[in-house]
Amino acid sequence: MAPVLETRSDCSRCAALCCIAYPSQDMPGFSAAKAAGEPCPKLGKDGLCTIYENRVEQGFAGCTRYECFGAGQHVVQQLFGGRDWREDPALLRPMIEAYLAMRPVSDLAYLAEKAMEAAPQDGLKGELRQVGRELREIAGSLHTVRDSGRIARCEQALRRIYASLDPAHLRKS
Repeated sequence: MAPVLETRSDCSRCAALCCIAYPSQDMPGFSAAKAAGEPCPKLGKDGLCTIYENRVEQGFAGCTRYECFGAGQHVVQQLFGGRDWREDPALLRPMIEAYLAMRPVSDLAYLAEKAMEAAPQDGLKGELRQVGRELREIAGSLHTVRDSGRIARCEQALRRIYASLDPAHLRKS
């Protein structure tokens, strides 16, 4: 059975993947510059954020505004079975690669969820359920999460659906 796709981040079930995967040079809300693949300078040796409770005051408001739509915890909990690079450093690179591959899938799952809330027509809801099933299947393994063709087809379907939705319904959802 395909895993459930959560569409909200839960940092407590992740492994600071966003804190490593992305660069922060010239990005507002990040007071320290780092390259993609480098740990944030505010990550401790244990892989936990040393300023989590006061990120905004420390110049890291971008961290509080960032939303992975559940990609981080999905990678750790589903694709790596709860294991992470903090216990096994050899997992760092594969986890970052999986996280970067999972992000578009999570983004699309969030958009499908929002469209489902806004879709007034049963036909659209049926198509959205199919997109949701496809996204859950894609998110099911390290191999399928990299299937750019399937991901692109889901994105195209969502673009068609969003084009037919009333913007007023979207604002209410």
